[in-house]
Amino acid sequence: MWEPVGPLPASVYWRRRWVAIASTATVLVIVAWAVVIVVASAATSNTPTTRAAVHSSASAPQQASPSPEVAPASAPPPAQPGTVGPAPTGSSPSSEQLPPSSGAAIAAEQLVPDDTPRQSVPVPPPVPVPATGPVPCTNEMLTVGAEIDRPEHRVVDRPVLRLVVTNVSDQPCIRDLDSARQEIVVWGPGGARIWSSNDCVNASTSDLRTLVPGQPVAFAVRWAGRTSTPGCAAPRTVVPPGSYNVMARVDNAISAATPFRRLP
Repeated sequence: MWEPVGPLPASVYWRRRWVAIASTATVLVIVAWAVVIVVASAATSNTPTTRAAVHSSASAPQQASPSPEVAPASAPPPAQPGTVGPAPTGSSPSSEQLPPSSGAAIAAEQLVPDDTPRQSVPVPPPVPVPATGPVPCTNEMLTVGAEIDRPEHRVVDRPVLRLVVTNVSDQPCIRDLDSARQEIVVWGPGGARIWSSNDCVNASTSDLRTLVPGQPVAFAVRWAGRTSTPGCAAPRTVVPPGSYNVMARVDNAISAATPFRRLP
């Protein structure tokens, strides 16, 4: 069985056998390698991290940040979302580089309800509430404002930024003020996007409210005075002295720009 039989020399038949054996072994190695790659790819795509990322991407609100391009003429020029532009004229960027925020620091920059008493604003004469109850608030029934506790802060300060929404219609209405639907953004010269309250924290919460005409509802965050990028993955740098604007939104209802200054 093992001895070559045929009219040709035995060496010819042995060479043919070795070629056949080598070819078969090569094919088996290639098939085994392909199986390993397929199994590894399937395992990676099924990890909890991957599933969570896919779920988060699918469920996150798809609203754009409040941008100066939709603000009144006094606001900065259009920005390049997700980027940090040049430092204000006459100042140099800080060389201090900070790693991505810890959980405690992230929580400190989360929008929370602000129950500070506020004056009512004038509204039209009231109309009867429908028998079915308050209607949903449309953007035309609301105003959204952006505030800062003081117009000037030193670089070492942690200013309080506020989002204020007010029903200016003639009847109560219902609006979902889920924190994931809100955003406060700091813009720099030239429309540079400096910081957003949704970059490092964007937890969805249930906050369905009946908004009374003329009664402002506010949310506040204490800003650390550092840059941020979507996902909070990049190092955060101290924002240098200069002139900036803060804007806010609820869904796609966007405030005007409120200017402030950072001092050395």
